[in-house]
Amino acid sequence: MNLGTEKISKLLWKLSIPAILGMLSSAIFNIVDRIFVGKINSDALTAVGITMPVQIIQMAFILLVGIGTSSLISIKLGEGKLDEAEDILYLALKYILIFLIAFATLFMIFLDPILNILSISDEVLPYAKEYIVIIILGSIIGIPGYCLNNSLRSIGKAGVSMKIIVITSIMNIILDPIFIFIFKLGIGGAAIATVISQTTLTIYIIHAFVKREDFVIKLRLRRVSEEFALLRDSLKMGLPSFYVQILAAGVSLFLNRSLLKFGTDLDIAAVTIMSSIYSFYHMVVVGIVQGNNSICGYNLGAKQYGRVRKSLGLALFYSFFLSTCLFLLIILFPRILVAIFSDNQQLVEMTSEALRYYLCMLPVIGPQTVSSQYFQVVGKSKLSSVLAFFRYGIIIIPAILILGPRLGVKGIYISNAISDGIASLVSILFIVFELIRLKQMEEGLKQR
Repeated sequence: MNLGTEKISKLLWKLSIPAILGMLSSAIFNIVDRIFVGKINSDALTAVGITMPVQIIQMAFILLVGIGTSSLISIKLGEGKLDEAEDILYLALKYILIFLIAFATLFMIFLDPILNILSISDEVLPYAKEYIVIIILGSIIGIPGYCLNNSLRSIGKAGVSMKIIVITSIMNIILDPIFIFIFKLGIGGAAIATVISQTTLTIYIIHAFVKREDFVIKLRLRRVSEEFALLRDSLKMGLPSFYVQILAAGVSLFLNRSLLKFGTDLDIAAVTIMSSIYSFYHMVVVGIVQGNNSICGYNLGAKQYGRVRKSLGLALFYSFFLSTCLFLLIILFPRILVAIFSDNQQLVEMTSEALRYYLCMLPVIGPQTVSSQYFQVVGKSKLSSVLAFFRYGIIIIPAILILGPRLGVKGIYISNAISDGIASLVSILFIVFELIRLKQMEEGLKQR
């Protein structure tokens, strides 16, 4: 373990680059998935976008367990408590399975009412129902690996994480056209390909944690004496991500309803494309966040505040630089980016114009993401939640209510930009104070 000794600039990239490559592979898999779905027709692409609130809610539970346990594992390793770190790893697998089974059961019981809440049109409904049922049921065996994947980075094995995500993403890209077009399974084929690749990742990661001798902690069936105390601490650290996802699901539902009120199904397809472009960038930033969080969590436990401050500062700078680069690409080449997803010229035209409004605050979103995730990993869950709420609901919903009736669909896109801008400025203000605080704590230790 060199999280407490190696040069921060080298260590951050050593952890972040594998995470970035892995997350990029995941983003490419999502993008290619939507490209193939878009080749079926625009209704199929709309089906993926309009069912997104369901997947976001499910992801809330994955992040609640995955982010919380991995953050606590980093801190326990920094404190030298390996047995407790192993207990937390076991609890991560146990409780993500419980949550996924419970979620899938409730989803199937209330399937029709849930689809009615999503306001799906008659044309899109068959595609949406087929797709989301396969995704949710398949996630029981497919998603646990994504939860445990966070813990790979906590123990300094970002390279292992990258390798399996790249392999399974390539697998999904190969399987998509086979199931969609050769087997003629349509959108259901896309969902099946996703489940197969996810399940492969789960099997690999569980096997690695059980068998790899070079892993500092192992995954074993065990009796955890302080189970509920460790679970409580883990879930507490994961709550900000959980709240964000739940709020994001509500915002996504409200956004879809507003798009249908002021526009058409084609506008939801446009947002689906724009979200895919954004996800490509977001995965890069998340890779930096994951590398930074591993360093900060470990060194916070070891009381090396100077290393925490330096890693945080570099992560903020790199995220801003990458955000600005993508922003320039969007401004200069919107049509080229959008045309990758659809041959429908009307959809390409409207999305290319909307993209510049929807993501015009991109340069400051990177630092906002680093900031809110940092406060989560260092145990300031309430502040992390507040910062996330600013971006995912407190601002965007009132903005849509005001601008939607006046500007139509364009008002919805501008509302997203306003929300991103204000939330990012608030987060940056708090992180500046945090950098000052870390400096003071570092100097305090030197004076002892």
